Amino acid sequence: MLVNDDRLYSEFLRKTGTQAVDHYGLIMFGDPKQEDFLRQITVSEHVFTATDSLSKIASKHYGEPRLWWVIAWFNTKPTDLHCEVGEKLFIPHPIGEVLAHAHKRVQ
Repeated sequence: MLVNDDRLYSEFLRKTGTQAVDHYGLIMFGDPKQEDFLRQITVSEHVFTATDSLSKIASKHYGEPRLWWVIAWFNTKPTDLHCEVGEKLFIPHPIGEVLAHAHKRVQ
């Protein structure tokens, strides 16, 4: 668990009356580029646009915006703010295999 009390978010924290935001570290899922795992999946590409968010991309590719963290984890981009317009993001499929891999790593 990580605590985000970075100055970058100070305005958000002030407006919401929050001291800090707890985040789960992506490292808990292990290395998304592990060779055995990569042989079991396929990867599509998505070029990040000015109107994109990780949750919109997850909704488009997985039908579920709450799976945004999968794209963040696989691309080592913890938030939308880490993505740049025109940058190529890689989307791992099938989602069942990806989630199974992540679940095994957590245990």
